Amino acid sequence: MENYEYQKHQKYFAQVAGTLEKHAAQELGELGAEVLGEVPRGVRFQCDSETLYRVLYCSRLAQRVLAPLISFNCHSDKYLYKLARERIDWTGLFDLSQKFAIESNVSASQIKHSLYAGQILKDAICDSFRDKFQARPDFSSSAPDILFNLHIHENFANIYLDLAGISMHKRGYRKAAADAPLQETLAAGLIRLSGWNGEKPLLDPMCGSGTILCEALMHLCKIPAAYLRGEGALRFLPHFDPLLWQKVKREADGAIQIPETGMIKGSDIDEINIEIARENLNSLPHGRLVELRQSPFQSLPEHPNHVIITNPPYGVRIGETKSIGLLYNELGDFLKQKCPHSEAYVLCGNATLVSELRLRAHWKKNLKNGDITTKFAKIVIK
Repeated sequence: MENYEYQKHQKYFAQVAGTLEKHAAQELGELGAEVLGEVPRGVRFQCDSETLYRVLYCSRLAQRVLAPLISFNCHSDKYLYKLARERIDWTGLFDLSQKFAIESNVSASQIKHSLYAGQILKDAICDSFRDKFQARPDFSSSAPDILFNLHIHENFANIYLDLAGISMHKRGYRKAAADAPLQETLAAGLIRLSGWNGEKPLLDPMCGSGTILCEALMHLCKIPAAYLRGEGALRFLPHFDPLLWQKVKREADGAIQIPETGMIKGSDIDEINIEIARENLNSLPHGRLVELRQSPFQSLPEHPNHVIITNPPYGVRIGETKSIGLLYNELGDFLKQKCPHSEAYVLCGNATLVSELRLRAHWKKNLKNGDITTKFAKIVIK
């Protein structure tokens, strides 16, 4: 067996949501990594172990961080099986008591199907264990202890170890969710794009289960993104240094701050949503300092000199409704009449819904919410 590629070059790959690549690259740079390049839905970067641990613990925009194990030209399933067997010490990465899973993606290659490629890699892993222990580990796509990523494009294969083991949008604070919850990494992206830094209070008048509020709290208080998630699958990385990991955690946790009272506020028309938001917020340090109110936004008092960040419902997300345009009309009226001297950042389902606010957008940006291309609009209210 040879040294794995990440050990030779200290190069890694961060998977990110589409349209957030540039912002994820900036964040990686802020965390101390050297950004090597952006590709669709990903950022290549280089760093030492301490910075890698900081990225895994603190990054709000990365969805996965992958450590490359091996890469090779791959024109057949037999060669995939052979190289995976010969060049990776699977029994040195994990043991029989632990479950594994594989995520595979194949494009423009002799091997045509992602699931088939994943099955070939699965066979190579299981046969390696059978040779040594006369037994095979369990495969579990739902709750694996260790996760591998196989990517084959134009007959070139990369096999990675997923260092978090789960999608990093899973912060750990979401105990329950309302209908069509916003993914945490996208909510963090909205906060970052708004530039909000706590100089003005933040309001989400349609907070749902509180994802934007939770991400705003984590951003303002410098709560690490993995504060509730822990080390994940990083422990499987050869030469993982638990003392260095604890040092990174201790330094990041030591930087957590207490927010001023009234700095983050949310409301929702649905009492159940408010209860869910409160439960989620209470999972985080200082979450009880976030103010919540059950109320339709139309009935809220004035909120001058605020930053409003919100994700109103839209038809594709919750089922088409005839009143969706009216809802956006009323949101625009609320912003104009009750939020003077404020900035609003509204994630709309499409450009038509931006126009339904009947307010001039300072800028509009395309953002991916899952498979939906949305418009994120900034509105300055004088």
